[in-house]
Amino acid sequence: MSNLFEFSIVNDINNVVQFLSKRDICELSSSSLVDKFGIAQVDMIIILGNSIPYIAEIGAKAYKSGLAKDIMIVGGIGHSTKYLIQNVLEDNRYKDIDVNDKSEADILRQIIVSAENIKQDKILIEDKSTNCGSNAFESLNVLKGINKVPKSIILIQDPTMQLRTHASFLKQWHEEKTLIISYSPFIPQLKVSEKSDGYLNSDIPGLWAKDRFIDLIMGEIPRLSDDANGYGPKGKGFISHVDIPKGVLNSYQHLLYFYKEYNKIKNRK
Repeated sequence: MSNLFEFSIVNDINNVVQFLSKRDICELSSSSLVDKFGIAQVDMIIILGNSIPYIAEIGAKAYKSGLAKDIMIVGGIGHSTKYLIQNVLEDNRYKDIDVNDKSEADILRQIIVSAENIKQDKILIEDKSTNCGSNAFESLNVLKGINKVPKSIILIQDPTMQLRTHASFLKQWHEEKTLIISYSPFIPQLKVSEKSDGYLNSDIPGLWAKDRFIDLIMGEIPRLSDDANGYGPKGKGFISHVDIPKGVLNSYQHLLYFYKEYNKIKNRK
């Protein structure tokens, strides 16, 4: 295949990632919360560790606007950490950020303290978790330990992992009866052009290299599948059940023609 993102597969890629980029509200605003859930503010915004600093900044801005009473960053050292460090080191805005032996939560906290002028002691941290399931489990343990389990939360995560993060929190937080709201910070889309393989979201710094983008989105469908090999209740039991629309499954099957290695769960790059 001469062009990794040739025209014939771009629509299928965009269809899959649109599904993964879960949004329960149309924008991060009190009016959107009121329209959908009848509340003007949540107890907590939880930013999940990922490789794109912009995502943490979006969450921090929403907290500063009064959309949440508290803010938490969750994430230890995992498959995204080296990419986060690379993005920080390559961006002059973050030249004073210490990335040495730091968790994703530690790095993202430094970023929002610097970029959004939020006091460090206002930001709750969980810095041991290494994947979506442990993000949910360990964050709940931290909050239970300080007697601060929220009644409502907004989750903000890498768009490719937003849906699975939501399903992980539904599974791990089930007994808390917390209202869990997802907001994918942007919807990544590829340009539909035979001559271009870029993102429509090219104004966002630190987007994934194309091979990693494919690795992330193609790896999610087998994980979300509720079968013997997936992460749902019929498989490993890491997440709550997820309904995958037929159109999304069709797109994934079309893409497997080009990316055959993703018909089974594989380790992240």
